[in-house]
Amino acid sequence: MKKCSMVIFAVAWFLLRFPLGFAQVAPDTILFNGKVVTVDNHEVNGKLGTIAQAIAIRDGKILAVGTNADIRKLADAKTQSLDLQGRMVSPGFGATHDHPQDWNPLNPTIVKKVITDAMHIERFISLPQQEALQQFPRVLEEAVQKAKPGMWIRISMLYGPEYRYGDVANLLGRQINKQMLDLAAPNNPVIVRAGFTNMLINQKGIEATEKFYGDQNAKFLFKPLEDLPGMGGGVYSTKSPGTCGVCYRYPEQDIVYTTEQFAEISRLGLAWTAALGVTLTSSSFYTSGVMRAYTLLDRRGQLPVRYAWGWYWPFRNDFFQDKYLTESAVSREGLGSDFLWFSGMTPHMGMECSTLPGTSPEVKAAERACNFTDPNINRALYEYIKAGGKLAGDHQLADVEVDTVLDTIEKASKDGGLSAQDIVSKRHSLEHMAMYPRPDQVPRFKKLGIIASGWNFFIWEGGGTRVQKNYGERGANMVIPRRSLYDAGIINTVEIDRPIAEYTNLTYFHVLYGGITRKDWDGKVTAPQQAISREEMLKSATLFAAYGVKRDKVLGSIEAGKWADLIVLDKDYLTVPVEEILKIHVLMTMVAGKPIHLAPSLAREWNLKPVGPQVDMGGPASQW
Repeated sequence: MKKCSMVIFAVAWFLLRFPLGFAQVAPDTILFNGKVVTVDNHEVNGKLGTIAQAIAIRDGKILAVGTNADIRKLADAKTQSLDLQGRMVSPGFGATHDHPQDWNPLNPTIVKKVITDAMHIERFISLPQQEALQQFPRVLEEAVQKAKPGMWIRISMLYGPEYRYGDVANLLGRQINKQMLDLAAPNNPVIVRAGFTNMLINQKGIEATEKFYGDQNAKFLFKPLEDLPGMGGGVYSTKSPGTCGVCYRYPEQDIVYTTEQFAEISRLGLAWTAALGVTLTSSSFYTSGVMRAYTLLDRRGQLPVRYAWGWYWPFRNDFFQDKYLTESAVSREGLGSDFLWFSGMTPHMGMECSTLPGTSPEVKAAERACNFTDPNINRALYEYIKAGGKLAGDHQLADVEVDTVLDTIEKASKDGGLSAQDIVSKRHSLEHMAMYPRPDQVPRFKKLGIIASGWNFFIWEGGGTRVQKNYGERGANMVIPRRSLYDAGIINTVEIDRPIAEYTNLTYFHVLYGGITRKDWDGKVTAPQQAISREEMLKSATLFAAYGVKRDKVLGSIEAGKWADLIVLDKDYLTVPVEEILKIHVLMTMVAGKPIHLAPSLAREWNLKPVGPQVDMGGPASQW
């Protein structure tokens, strides 16, 4: 009897360790002799779970995880066996709020590969403010001379390799204005884009955009800034005609680029960013052009990474008073492919409006209007949540609007007949955490199961320092308060929300570093009591990212049966001195068991060909 029990135990142990049917098939690939950080502990804490030595992969999924001996014996003559030589392996990184469709056209290398001057004119300037101002007239003149009548001209003014030239955005509408563009290019539509959120467009460009969208929608796109609460601005502004924040999306993605051109820029751009370790991203789709291009890539099997997309059309929040449209959006949640699926809806753009008094009257006077003063925005959010929808892809910047969102979630859910568990299961996501949650909002996050998506780059680029100056220690303690969230058992995730991959020397590790050290690029620390460990930061970037987009059963950790989305690092993120984290490079990024990025050094070691657009086109990773 004792012998029988031992046999049963041995069989049960084997089946738990390796999936059923495992003995009948050999892996396509094994990675061995490494430090495999599986992140298979699913609790809200800093425990990462199993540290293994090797991984077996078959048909794009993890077949088994274990010791070198256990995994290597699975290989047959056809298995590709790759020696990690002690390197760290992690699940791929998630970016739970990013805009690759907006950032990819800021990559000069990719755009120049896809777009020629015979299609339309693309020019790039990456200089400090005064040098950029001096060079701009010459660049514009050359572009106009090169362009045929009616051809679009697009000039991108970038924020520089260290992301320090952000003040070039202040040139638009001032030293560089619409009148200048109209005079210089009377026969061409022109867009000047600064960094990531500012745009200037000339009259020809406005007319072309109005023609495309038609009168009904153009009147919403092109209202003055002050007439669009929470919209991020329209093309027109009574103060600076032709300027706006993010409405470059509409002419660029729907008109300037064809679907094939935008799809190719997106394909290359996503794979370019994968060299930073990103295998999962999430954002709203703002335009029909993005929907067409990404759907095309997905149907062709050409999306390099996973993408959870959300509905966004706040220019017409009255749409959501139509129950058919609302129910249609709710019914799509989770639908799609393994690479592209619908994640939820956002009804607005966030504004800074806090309950804190500020350190001066000027601080409060400078706050942008609270976002939910528009009844259509309130109604859209209410109707969508009441119907059972998931809030995702939104932008909240400060605590006043968070109060409104939480109140609306509670009321709409109750009116819709959702139970407390139903609400938690929606996994509503509030995104950015620039200055929230307040300490008294944290229990409400826990009660409602809110996913807190945090924007560490806000700290890195000095946002935390600015908040501390304007709102004191109470405000600083509300800037991406990950420590408070972890202590309360609240899942929080990691955003990028900046075009750092496209033209800078920055990496995803700068994002992680911000959460670990709370330091900005000048070394100033904001609310160090909200810092978390590197283990917790890694968990937020991997497993919790997958949880936030409801794919934690197949993504986010290295476990048998999950998709084989993982990265190989050149240094051990868990043990190197904290300042060395900024110097870590991703040597390989694998999605569905296939390398989409393989740096030259590791490729040589494995006698393989380097992989990825950064490598092929001379990006930073080509030197790794």
